[in-house]
Amino acid sequence: MKWLNNERGNAAIFMLWLLGIVAIIFVLTINIVKVYIVKEHSSLSAEQAAFAGTAVLIENTAEAIENYESNPSYMLIREMHENALADGKPISALIEEKKNEYVNSGLDESAAYIEAANNILTKSRLNWNGFLKHELRNQLSETKAGAEAIIRSAVMDVITANHARPEDTEISFSLDKWRVEVKSTVRFESVSDNKYISSFVEDIPQRGYGPKLAYIENVYTGGMNWPDPPSEETD
Repeated sequence: MKWLNNERGNAAIFMLWLLGIVAIIFVLTINIVKVYIVKEHSSLSAEQAAFAGTAVLIENTAEAIENYESNPSYMLIREMHENALADGKPISALIEEKKNEYVNSGLDESAAYIEAANNILTKSRLNWNGFLKHELRNQLSETKAGAEAIIRSAVMDVITANHARPEDTEISFSLDKWRVEVKSTVRFESVSDNKYISSFVEDIPQRGYGPKLAYIENVYTGGMNWPDPPSEETD
């Protein structure tokens, strides 16, 4: 009987030890999964914020074109431009037609408009028509810092809504890739067993990128405050 009692005691100790190991492994697994989830959350937040900033620039682009086409002072230059370069159609109509082509090919409305603007607002068109270029510069700001300021509110709204950290958020408009770029963090708080695994907090950084707005390079070439883009195009 004494021998059996010893065996039962050892078995109980072994089971407690095994349960402790399982608990530690469980906590570690939870933390690994949580790190992955927070990392994806951070990445998604930054990407959504970059797209929100891009949307502001697109809205300003459309507004600049509308201002140009509705301004009676530009009537003569509009007629000359449309007859010479636009087959008698306004710029907005050309962009709309091209956008519909991209939509029919499977792109969503926003992506289709960007591709259409990149296609229609060419360097030759904008260099020939300084009034349209002037309106675009006014709406998009004449400096890199100004463009970043325009999109800041929309970017920060998305960052805040996704519970990312505004104080860690960096907003920039790339001068070589002509796109909105956002870097931000989401805070990771570990799960602890309060005994063997200590709790810790870490901010996980990720970057998000908007689509390329190639036409903006055409808007800002020629005597503006923005530096010339690199000679070699990079993806």
